[in-house]
Amino acid sequence: MRTPAPPLLPIFRSELQGRLLAFLYSNPDRGQSITALARRSASHIATVQREVERLEEAGILVSERVGRTRLVRPNLLSPYTDDLGSLVLKAFGPVRVLGDLLSAIPGVGRAYVFGSWADRYRGVRGPASADIDVLVIGRPDRDAIDQAALDARERMGREVNITIRSRKAWERGDDGFLQGVRAGNLVPIELES
Repeated sequence: MRTPAPPLLPIFRSELQGRLLAFLYSNPDRGQSITALARRSASHIATVQREVERLEEAGILVSERVGRTRLVRPNLLSPYTDDLGSLVLKAFGPVRVLGDLLSAIPGVGRAYVFGSWADRYRGVRGPASADIDVLVIGRPDRDAIDQAALDARERMGREVNITIRSRKAWERGDDGFLQGVRAGNLVPIELES
């Protein structure tokens, strides 16, 4: 099935390609199996395998067999590595990068990207987002959240603004800020337990 070019960065052939590259470039030294990539991108294994083969033929990815598993990672010797890695992380990486950072902080119950980046991610056309707005639900340490925002900014090259609200405030929904956030696009950030 052919999917349209993503509105966040339409230079890629498909949304899937951008997401795969962002996932791989967010941790370039660690190989990922085709199965893990398919699960992470919610795509069929055969579709992911074809995309990986195209990117390997272009010299952007490399793979190796470990037993029966094929592990894929960015080709760090490619002249495109630094620039491409930067592009995909800026366009597709916030959910992945923020998931890794926020998962390490006790007290983070849920997290979402909202605002213009979430709009572009969901296919709403408009100007590129200059920053990334994040909503954290829970009672995490504020200093740890501030450090995560700085680390995310360093990794993605974009300002990251994190707002914290309690679980009770989220469930009540009478907070004007939360009402506005809920009225727009929300992109869940996957947190690892």
